[in-house]
Amino acid sequence: MDMQVIINQMVVLFILIALGYTGRKTKVLPSETDSVLTKLVLNITLPCTILSSVLDGNLIITGGETAFFMLMVLLALLISMVVAIPASRVICIGKTNHGIYAAVIFMGNVGFMGFPMANAIFGIESTFYVALNLIFFQILSFALGPVLISGKGGKFDLSALRNPALITSLIVIPLALFGVRVPGMIGNAVSLIGSVTIPGSMLIIGFMLGQFSPRDTFSEWRLYIITLLKLIVIPVVTWLVLRLLITDELMLGVLVVLSAMPTAAIVAMFAIEYDGDQRAASGGIFLTTLLSCATVPLIVYLLLM
Repeated sequence: MDMQVIINQMVVLFILIALGYTGRKTKVLPSETDSVLTKLVLNITLPCTILSSVLDGNLIITGGETAFFMLMVLLALLISMVVAIPASRVICIGKTNHGIYAAVIFMGNVGFMGFPMANAIFGIESTFYVALNLIFFQILSFALGPVLISGKGGKFDLSALRNPALITSLIVIPLALFGVRVPGMIGNAVSLIGSVTIPGSMLIIGFMLGQFSPRDTFSEWRLYIITLLKLIVIPVVTWLVLRLLITDELMLGVLVVLSAMPTAAIVAMFAIEYDGDQRAASGGIFLTTLLSCATVPLIVYLLLM
C-alpha cells in the first residue's frame, strides 16, 4: 500500500462529501435528494458493486477461507460490543440514555462508507469481504439497535433484511466459491453501474450531514470520548486481537478498516423511531464522519502499512 495514494483517495472521497454538504446548505440539491440517491445506491448500484467483485473470476477463495473470515467478522463485531456497552455506561453515569451512546460507538457505517473506503485502500478485491461483513453487521444492527436505543427492547423487523444489498451479499458467496463467470459485456455493465456507488454514497453522507447542527455537536463533551472510542480504540483493539489469528493481510486490513468507520446514519433513524436522544445520535454521526477523514489514514498507516 502506498500511503500517498491512500491519502489522495481519501481526499477525493471527502471532496464528494463536501459537495453533498454544500449542495444541501445552498439548496442547490432538492430536499428529496438523499431519499432518491439512497434508493438508487441501496437497490441498484451497491448490489452491482458487490456482484462485480466476483464476476470477473479474479477472486479465488475456498469455502474454508470464507467460513474463517465470517468467524473473524463475528469476533470483530463482538470486540466492538465489548468496548461500546460498558464504555457507554461509564460515560453516562447517572443518565438513562447510555444506550444511544453504545449504538453510536458500535454501529459503524459499513454500507455507505465501508465499501468506498475499502475500495479506495485495498481495491476491488476487498468488496467481497466487505459484503460478507455486511451480512452479519446488518442483522446484528437491526437486532440490537432498537434494544440499545429504546432501553426497553424492540421488535426485530425482518423486512429490514429484505434489501437488495444484503441479498446480493448472500448470493455472491456461492458465485465466489464456484468461480462463476459471465460474458464480458454483462460484467462490464455490472461494473459500470457499480462504479456509481462510491460518488453516490459520499454525496448522500454529505447531504445528510448538512441537516445537523455543528454547534450542538461541538458543545457535548461526551461525543469527543465516543469519537475516540469509535475511531481509534476499537480499531486498535480489533487489530491487536485479530492479528494473532489472521495471516492474510487483506482479510485483516478490511476488518480493521471497517471497525474504524464512522457512525451509521441508521442510528439517527432508530433514535427517531424509538424515542431516543436524537441530538446525541446526530452529533455522533456528524463528528465521527468529519474526523474519520484523518483517523482512517492514521489507522492504516500505523497498523497496516
